[in-house]
Amino acid sequence: MPDITNEHLMQLIYRVIKKVDSIEEKLNQVIDYVETQKKNQSANSQLEEQEEFKYYPIGNMEELDYISSKIENDEIYKKKLRNFIKAIPYFTLEDIFTEEFLCDIKTLDDFIPYEEIYVYLKRLEGMSEDFIKTHVLSELSRIKGRVRHRSTLKKKRKIERCYRSESPNETSQTQQSDSDFVEYVEIQDEPESEQTEESKLDIVKTFVPVTYAEDTKESLNSTEPETDFLDDDEDYFTPINDQRDLMKVCEKIRLKPSYLKSVRKQLFHATAGGNIKLDDLFTLNFIADYNMTGVQGKKSLRKLLPYSTIYLFVKKKLGIPVHDIEVQATNELKQMKHRQFQRKYDSKKRLKHLYNKEKQEPEDKDKVDESN
Repeated sequence: MPDITNEHLMQLIYRVIKKVDSIEEKLNQVIDYVETQKKNQSANSQLEEQEEFKYYPIGNMEELDYISSKIENDEIYKKKLRNFIKAIPYFTLEDIFTEEFLCDIKTLDDFIPYEEIYVYLKRLEGMSEDFIKTHVLSELSRIKGRVRHRSTLKKKRKIERCYRSESPNETSQTQQSDSDFVEYVEIQDEPESEQTEESKLDIVKTFVPVTYAEDTKESLNSTEPETDFLDDDEDYFTPINDQRDLMKVCEKIRLKPSYLKSVRKQLFHATAGGNIKLDDLFTLNFIADYNMTGVQGKKSLRKLLPYSTIYLFVKKKLGIPVHDIEVQATNELKQMKHRQFQRKYDSKKRLKHLYNKEKQEPEDKDKVDESN
């Protein structure tokens, strides 16, 4: 057996130290991996919690007290609720309260969900206090009017059902809308004996949505033609053709509420009951620079004020979900751009045909001269 020297011991100790360092390095890698997995799991659990968050509009005072206490005592819940409502495109009071609840309310100023959620988010959008109050009063008036009309129609239908049971040969004079969101009111012309020369109308029956019934009732029953709901020529809307037109329309929408109301009525009447399309708002030349999301070097159509306050507003009031509205808008964009491409193609083809025709005429003339 060879003698073990100090040099051998030093080599052995060095190997052990090197091995320990290697083990320690691997152990640190394992610890780092475990910590990373823990962080990822916590992040995923937070995302799952956010996705699972649900909120249903407040329908009575008990629900109001419950939600108010949660908002006051739970900052995490309040933050999640704000994010939930904020994620709804163009959210309204009806995303926080049910229409039946709002119908019985005179003011929302003392309600915590109204102040902490609705008003807070509207301030973030840049709205002033006065504008928010005016907008809320308008929304409440519209909702209450819609609920009252719906109640009146239900009573009217009950009476008519009783009448039909007594007189089965009589035909019904009302039509129920397929939409649960908008019901239709039938407005008939006055009898000929009661009409004046100025009030004679060509239309026998006009159907308008309850949403606009309060605003249009006077104009439809007045002695003026149907198109006289516009106050003056400045309120008459024509499709936006360039950025200058867009700026003018946006300025009027922000500063003159009556303009927005009259434009909605104008387009509603002009598009067969609210079947409004993008080419009613924008020309082909203008829309060429836009798409829905604003990608691929294009501008976002969603950010245009006329799109959100007119196109989207009218279709939402007809009961169409926002997702379906955007699908319709995307298809209409494609159709408009296809029409623009087809026009350019036809124009080039026509010019080319004229050029070839003009070029061919001298050649034919020369051939005739040579033959003579």
